[in-house]
Amino acid sequence: MRLAVFGSGGIGGYYGALLANGGHDVAFIARGEHLEALQQRGLTVRTPEGESTIPVNAVADTKSLAPVDLVLFCVKSYDTVPAAQALPPLMARDTAVVTLQNGIDNVEAIASIVRSGAVLSGAVYIALQLASPGVVLRTGGPGRIVFGEISGAMTERVQRIASAFEQSRIPHEVSPDITRVLWEKFLFIAGVGGVTALARSGIGPLLAGPESRRLVTTACEEIAGIALAEGVPLPADAVDRTIQQAATLPLEWRSSMARDLADGRRLEIEALSGAVVRRGLKLGVPTPVHRAIAACLSVHQPSTSATPHTARSATQV
Repeated sequence: MRLAVFGSGGIGGYYGALLANGGHDVAFIARGEHLEALQQRGLTVRTPEGESTIPVNAVADTKSLAPVDLVLFCVKSYDTVPAAQALPPLMARDTAVVTLQNGIDNVEAIASIVRSGAVLSGAVYIALQLASPGVVLRTGGPGRIVFGEISGAMTERVQRIASAFEQSRIPHEVSPDITRVLWEKFLFIAGVGGVTALARSGIGPLLAGPESRRLVTTACEEIAGIALAEGVPLPADAVDRTIQQAATLPLEWRSSMARDLADGRRLEIEALSGAVVRRGLKLGVPTPVHRAIAACLSVHQPSTSATPHTARSATQV
């Protein structure tokens, strides 16, 4: 397949490298020092199993590229619209766009700009980060990608993408209910992860104290209430399972947004707690915890001139 990776940080860089090693023609869209490193030194991937460096085709924008079969859309959620506006040079009649982003609004945002029906949704469960320009670090296991058509159909393009992942030794799963998958992940990253950012604490101390544990639980319950009001078929025990999952993590674990906050980077708050608050207002579902998360974290947003080449460099869980 011919592929373009839009947002070539931790997630895009790692999976793009695996696809390139699998024999596919991959173009990486990046910016700044990361772009320069990719062009001059190639892409280095470090994992617990070892380190490898490959030469890559890296460009600053989409205008120099021909249409591709598949776009892996890996930019930060706040760059979704400007990045989607740069997609047309990559789009042919059958081009598919798979979004591997945080949040639950990205498919609709991308689809409103490119050809209707071109976008598939995905969720990534892996620990990745852009360690330095041109260097992607994976800690922990190989993780997996879960993706699928919004309709749930097992289409020919889904099978082609799954075949490319298989050839590239990428653990993956095609879901017939990707909307539920996205909401289950959203429940974790916005509910549990949002509180780790608000409290600036690892998950261990938060779950150890009764009041802080209740705060995490309530944050998840608010999201489950929104999902119920929207008709999303979350399991009845989704909140309990999410808290149990959080309890299995290292005590110091905190969300990618918590780390972005500590490092002074722009936050995905509008795509996470902000989305919960907006939907709650629309549906008449109270969301006081997420209102507090959004209000408190918004004051820490650095001024930025974000571009659509911003790379995803955060851990996915």
